[in-house]
Amino acid sequence: MKKNIKKICLITITLVVAFLSSCDKGFEDINKSVDFVSTPNLDYELPFVQLTMLDKNYYTHAYYAGAYVGHVNTNVSFPSITAYKEAEMSEHFVWIYKNPLKTVIDMIDHAQSDPTKVNYLSIARILKAYLFHQLTDVYGDVPYFEAGKGYTDRIMTPKYDAQQKIYEDLFKELKEAAAALDKTKEIPTTADIVYKGDLDKWKRFANSLMLRLGLRIINADAVNGKKWIQEAIAGGILTGKADNFVVYYTSQRAGTGTTSNGVPHIFISSSYISTYRLAAPFVDSLKNHNDPRTLVYCMRPTTPFSSYHDGDHTFANQRGYPQFASVTDSRNDFSVSNIKTFGRYDSPYIHLSYAQVQFQLAECVVRGIIPGTETDAKNYYEAGVRAAMSQLSVYGPDGVISEGQQNAYLTENPYKPYRALEMINTQYWIETHYNWYESWSNMRRSGYPDTYSKLDLSLSGNLGAQLPRRLYYPRAESTANPNLQEAISRQGPDLTSTKIWWNK
Repeated sequence: MKKNIKKICLITITLVVAFLSSCDKGFEDINKSVDFVSTPNLDYELPFVQLTMLDKNYYTHAYYAGAYVGHVNTNVSFPSITAYKEAEMSEHFVWIYKNPLKTVIDMIDHAQSDPTKVNYLSIARILKAYLFHQLTDVYGDVPYFEAGKGYTDRIMTPKYDAQQKIYEDLFKELKEAAAALDKTKEIPTTADIVYKGDLDKWKRFANSLMLRLGLRIINADAVNGKKWIQEAIAGGILTGKADNFVVYYTSQRAGTGTTSNGVPHIFISSSYISTYRLAAPFVDSLKNHNDPRTLVYCMRPTTPFSSYHDGDHTFANQRGYPQFASVTDSRNDFSVSNIKTFGRYDSPYIHLSYAQVQFQLAECVVRGIIPGTETDAKNYYEAGVRAAMSQLSVYGPDGVISEGQQNAYLTENPYKPYRALEMINTQYWIETHYNWYESWSNMRRSGYPDTYSKLDLSLSGNLGAQLPRRLYYPRAESTANPNLQEAISRQGPDLTSTKIWWNK
């Protein structure tokens, strides 16, 4: 009997083990997450970075940078320079670290171990440089060398790095990344929604960004600024508008969609129909010079004023809202973005252009940074104006400005050597419409155009009408990251009046 019981137990145990063994094979598949990605797909990450380089939530970009440069009057609750709102001022900081930077750093981390992915790596390094230069230009000292390493190195409170050190590394990254581009290795084509894998264009973009950064630091470090400008030009910069770094958006969804341009949300959204308007400094500058771009940028609202729809495209009727001033006129009497061009969620976005490069070359000649004559400076300037006008064709037929219109404008508004820096940088300011971080950075560096000496100083919040020099850090950083205090001690008080390194 005992033998039979033992035999039965042995058979039972054998069957149970066999059953569990067979079940274990099934559980291997069941326990695999269909969503988990151990090796990210670089072809998915690259377009995500390109699409999210632009803040989708528009807050910091429009509410502060756009207002500071005199292109946008934000709303009735922002009557003076000192107006402050935490969420709006910190959104760029949060957006860039949380979205494109996190992804581009992950791209670098996964591409650098595979020699066949050197082009993905190089493109990621170039995009990282673009993202960081914009971030540090807005806030000053920011986490750089330890940024984005929370997952890989468990660094949850990265150190804040001095802007000068950040810039030094940006130049190095751009130089090395451009040199490493290799046509014999795997090239992203479909995934690259900007240049379609054209490595020559990527190299010219990297060098043109180097030119921008070299000129940006010229007042703080003339020796290295000149060095990097000359190296950028020698390496090859943008050769025409076909080289422009343009991101094409495709969605007419609200601005926070990945494939949507979030900037025009301030005009399109029903929440802001009665608030945001194009500002007087911008619209007046266009109209006073009979600029053919006026109707590409501007549109006068028409009834019903409760919705954003096609409006009045008459040149004489365009009107900019006085900036940082007390106004009794209805906001419906002032212009908004043209719904046929810039005022669309699917409108393209120009991050860096041939026109900008031409203006920078003109300034470099005028300042003696690169060799050239007065005629050379004039030629660069006029090429920049023409390019700035002709590139607007990316916005469709309503953005087309003919060669005849360009000629007429240059004849009516001739280049004047004694006003060279003012004219060059005012044109740069116009060309960077909607690229307000860049407009603001160049205004701080060059001092042009001077819109602040014309402000209403009777408003107490205007405090002498000084152009703000940076934005506050996110308030959450003061409690979440103890390294912030070191940055404030090094850079200066966390105020908009504190000048960042290259602006000193």
